[in-house]
Amino acid sequence: MNMLKFDHYYLYDELTETLHELASEYPSIAKLKSLGKSVENRDLWLMEITNTETGPAEDKPAVWIDGNTHAGEVMGSMVCLKTIWHLLTKYGEDPDVTEMLDTITFYVLPRIDADGSEFVLTQPYYVMGADNETGGGRWYPLSEDEWRSTESGLHFEDVDGDGFIVKMRIPDPVGEWKTSDKDPRIMLKRTPEDQEGTFYRVYPEGLILNYRGEKEIKMAPARWSLNFNRNWPGEWAKEEVSRGSGPYPLSIPELRAVADFLVNHPNIGLGATYHTNGGVLFSYSEDEQIPARDRKLFKIIESIFLDQTGYPSISMRRKGPSGSFSTYMSVHRAIPCPTVEIWDLLGEIGMERWTNRREFLTTPEGQEEQGLKLMAWNEKELDGDAFIDWHEFDHPQLGKVEIGGFKKKFVFRNPPVKFMEGEVDKLMFYPLRLAKLLPSLVIKEASATKVGEDLYECSMTLENIGALPTYVMKHAVDIGSTKPAMASIKLGAGMKLLKGVNFEKFHLEGYLNKDLTEVRQERFNARDSNKATFSWIVSAEEPGEVTLEVKSPKAGRDKAILKLPQ
Repeated sequence: MNMLKFDHYYLYDELTETLHELASEYPSIAKLKSLGKSVENRDLWLMEITNTETGPAEDKPAVWIDGNTHAGEVMGSMVCLKTIWHLLTKYGEDPDVTEMLDTITFYVLPRIDADGSEFVLTQPYYVMGADNETGGGRWYPLSEDEWRSTESGLHFEDVDGDGFIVKMRIPDPVGEWKTSDKDPRIMLKRTPEDQEGTFYRVYPEGLILNYRGEKEIKMAPARWSLNFNRNWPGEWAKEEVSRGSGPYPLSIPELRAVADFLVNHPNIGLGATYHTNGGVLFSYSEDEQIPARDRKLFKIIESIFLDQTGYPSISMRRKGPSGSFSTYMSVHRAIPCPTVEIWDLLGEIGMERWTNRREFLTTPEGQEEQGLKLMAWNEKELDGDAFIDWHEFDHPQLGKVEIGGFKKKFVFRNPPVKFMEGEVDKLMFYPLRLAKLLPSLVIKEASATKVGEDLYECSMTLENIGALPTYVMKHAVDIGSTKPAMASIKLGAGMKLLKGVNFEKFHLEGYLNKDLTEVRQERFNARDSNKATFSWIVSAEEPGEVTLEVKSPKAGRDKAILKLPQ
């Protein structure tokens, strides 16, 4: 496969076919496996990428990458897919990629919500709109029968049948909305000074469930509010507190399959999870639930993200429940895994940086500025295609209304196809740069020296040549979510171990230790905290070999075979 196509978003079958094609073309470095099945029986495809000739995948430090946790956030799948393609096609050509795959494993899951994404890509529903419909067609918390028979109110529907769900506006003298004097397509909130003119009520395009002619229009309860990113054990909360969290942690089978994989692969040391939108990294550099040195690690991760993407970071300050995958990984399992929010539309049109926008966009001035810039950008970049002009429509329940507005699904939530590959290329190198932080244990020296009649001293000096310590986060040691590294000796036939133990447990720091701790420089330089030496005294009456080995859940393994000298 020479190139991927970035002229559309991939449906499940095309994604599956592409992944199988890549796996069959690169069998020595790619292995495609299904983590389990979705509710609608779709496979959750994960690509395991490493050079198996240099060791099994599970024996190497690993990076986890995923996308499309939310049904409508299909851009994450495209970033994951090109990451896979880049690693496979550049191995043997790009020295950087080659070195990584010789020593590191990547686990890439492009599409977590396989059913929901298919629903979004084949239906007009926005999914994750004003009524919090995040579940991609999966009824929750009410069944379809309960919703249809007992509830009422406006729900999202493509009333005029054009394939998009936008807005409806209805003239009303006491309406809260007005049109902009600078562009009548733009709707602005009415101010107290606005006493004359035409005013409107504005609603999502839709139908009213169980309509009985009532004048007041309210929103119907969400049909599909199950939130895949509130169902993780990390600070999960019940539905009344955290909407869409599900009946219990990991009640969603897709997430349970992912959790089983993560628990069974302790070599995973870092992660990246792709969402949309906003152009920001949600990190943990100010989360007081984790130690200070780990918060410094997140600062380093944030600086890498900024340098790679130009996007800022926002640190999470835990004030309540979460249940998110990022919190589960970073806090519950002590595997750094900030959330990447792809696509900064407002930045694209020239608005201020993300962290400032929430404050002024609620004002009429801010709304109008944003609307005018969006319209200009739409005309220039998309030939006006992202906006549906207001047009009259005879609504089956409300009579004459006007329908119009932005096509949010592939403008606001995901980038238009024109911008897709540029955004992919901006983001996909971020986790590859993170991979260079992983710890890596190697045997620097190993020797067997005769120290007496039939007595031998066997020793090895180990070094963590990676940036991070063998435990990655101190929090992992504190909560017991990772095991120590292990140095061991295996004796040949007829040998006896006289001094030392078969297995030595330890942790080693990485070369970024001085950036993560408060150790004074002169004290830090007085010892090599990323090195360790282990020795054993062995008796052997006959010539033979001993095997010295070191292995770590997150820093890999290495071994040396020594012949005892005569």
